[in-house]
Amino acid sequence: MAGVIRDTLLEHPLVYLAWQAPFIEDKLRPVFQHNDMRQVRRVLDVGCGPGTNAAHFRDVEYLGLDLNAKYIQRARKKYDGDFHVADVTICTFDRKFDFVLMNSLLHHLDDPGVERLLSAIAAQALSADGRVHIIDLVLPEQRTFAYRMARWDRGRYPRRLAEWKNIFERFFTLEIFEPYSLKALGLGFCDLIYFRGGRRS
Repeated sequence: MAGVIRDTLLEHPLVYLAWQAPFIEDKLRPVFQHNDMRQVRRVLDVGCGPGTNAAHFRDVEYLGLDLNAKYIQRARKKYDGDFHVADVTICTFDRKFDFVLMNSLLHHLDDPGVERLLSAIAAQALSADGRVHIIDLVLPEQRTFAYRMARWDRGRYPRRLAEWKNIFERFFTLEIFEPYSLKALGLGFCDLIYFRGGRRS
C-alpha cells in the first residue's frame, strides 16, 4: 500500500522534482566530467520527466520524451525545448541526435521494453558521430542500504552491473562504464552506473 501511495505521489511533477532536487546535479556528474558539453548540437532526452535535465541544454536543439502527460505539461511551461508525450518503448525516430540521454529510465522497463528502445535508438536516433549516455539504478550484490533503496524504488527492474553491461554492449560500443554512488549525510544510499557508447559499425 505504501508503495502505491508513493508511486501515485511521484506522478505529480512538483512532488517528483522535490524528491529529485537534492540529487539532480550529482546524478549527472559523470556526464559533465567525461564530455565536452560545448560540442553538443542535438539532444534527445528519453524519459525527460518534468524537464529535469532540460536546463543544461538551453542553447541546443532539444527533444524531450516522456510517458507522463503531467510531466510534459510542466516541462513545456518551464523550458523552451520541444517536449512530447510518448511511449518510448514503441517509438520510431525520424531524425538523428548526437547526444542521446537516458537518465534513470531503463530500470522502469522490463527486458523487452529495454531491448525495443535501445534497438530503436541505435538504428534510428543516434547519429554516426553521436553518443548515447545512460545513467541508471544498480542493484548491489550485497544487501546494503543501497540494495534496499533499489528495491524500494518505483522502478521495478534495477539490474546488477554485469546485467547492465551485457545489455548496453548488445546495442552500442562501450566507451565508459563507470559505477558511482549518491550519498546523503555520508551514507551511500543509491548505486548508479554511467555508460557512454557509440553506434556499432
